[in-house]
Amino acid sequence: MLTANHILIKVAAALLYWGLAHVGMSIFALQPDNITLLWLPSGVALVMCLQWGYRAVPWIVLASFIANFPGMASDSMTRQLLHTAVNALADGLAGIIAMLLFRRLLPEGLATARDLLPFAVGVCLVTTLISSTIITLNLAFPQYIAWEQVGSYIRMLTLGDSLGILLVYPIYQGWQEFRRLSLLNLQWLMTAALLCSAIMLLAFTWMPGAIFFILPLLLVFSFRLSLLGVALLSAFAMVGTVVGTARELGPFVAADQLDSQFRVLAFVFSGAFTILGLAVQYRQSSPDQQSNASPKEAADLDPLTGLLNRRAFMPLLQHEHQRALRRGANYTFAMLDLDHFKDINDRYGHEAGDEMLRLFADIMQANCRRVEYSARMGGEEFGILFPDCTGAQARLPLDRIRSTLEKTPLPFRNQSIAMTVSIGLTSFTAEDSKLLDVLARADKAMYAAKEAGRNCIVQL
Repeated sequence: MLTANHILIKVAAALLYWGLAHVGMSIFALQPDNITLLWLPSGVALVMCLQWGYRAVPWIVLASFIANFPGMASDSMTRQLLHTAVNALADGLAGIIAMLLFRRLLPEGLATARDLLPFAVGVCLVTTLISSTIITLNLAFPQYIAWEQVGSYIRMLTLGDSLGILLVYPIYQGWQEFRRLSLLNLQWLMTAALLCSAIMLLAFTWMPGAIFFILPLLLVFSFRLSLLGVALLSAFAMVGTVVGTARELGPFVAADQLDSQFRVLAFVFSGAFTILGLAVQYRQSSPDQQSNASPKEAADLDPLTGLLNRRAFMPLLQHEHQRALRRGANYTFAMLDLDHFKDINDRYGHEAGDEMLRLFADIMQANCRRVEYSARMGGEEFGILFPDCTGAQARLPLDRIRSTLEKTPLPFRNQSIAMTVSIGLTSFTAEDSKLLDVLARADKAMYAAKEAGRNCIVQL
């Protein structure tokens, strides 16, 4: 059911799409005025489609139409409306194609360095080549651009739109994984941004070649920042480079405007791709990530539910606790206990109980992100670790788990078995010198949920 909140979120996303398009056209527009060197809305369109599927298309098309309409000025209103609509539909199509390729090629997102090639070629370049060809031909037929420029425009728009995806999607994935920047990450990010600003100022004033020092700077900081931090820093540096070149500053300016544009886009695309690749590879190979990245390969699983068992889960929880103590990070832990589970076993038998445990495990996994770890602690008791997450943020997926279970009775031998869950939730604090403090508080919160009537969440 479409609620007012859902509509507001989609309106906000459409406004972001329009805002980035408007800013792009204002800062580095070409002729016609709606063609830009960098199209960040292509990344926003991918994120919108990943979130809402085909339902995002009308919002993308509407936002694109409003953004493109002034730049398609013509002596005929009918022609202006028609060609603006074609551009907008091409942008909507690009979002859907990118989403379909992403879900097929990268079901786990950018998890390993091997994901970079399908992301860059399939999701970025193939998608935008299709939409850029449609848009360029749409501009050539009414002679907004000359036919001899078609090849150059397709090449430029493909790179510019691909760059939008390459810069925006990692920010989205980084946000999904971490939700916030730790204080240490924020300090490193601010330091790196200041150094990038100094390099760009130097490159666009006295020493054009200084712009190439941006890449080693990003390389150094990619080993100190989370994926969200690296993505934000890369976007800042690369957008700044494009803006400077659009103002005819720096080493990429050439006598041929289209050649100048291709030079900067090629540099920025290759630079952003390289830094993203190094960041993903480092996350995959670092000690912190090795202990968290693929626990199912390193520890035993519960044979009934497929979740981590207690023996595998506790070292992950201990590792996260130590990381929080060392770095001032945050994490949240939840204890979940099925209500009246013994009655299910007594009334319907252990076979029904096992099916209920499997159903609940599926619901947990469907509502947890890849970086959140679910475990069967024993019997009908489960645990979830939310790294880099506050209690308020963790309540959202936990409430989805609770409400989904409540609304999903188990079909068993022509009967329908209802089940609910009580959830205790707690977050790490600076006073929690021992993991046992966190575990005891979560356990206490879970029993408080039982005493409050069950089928609820209590946070302590």
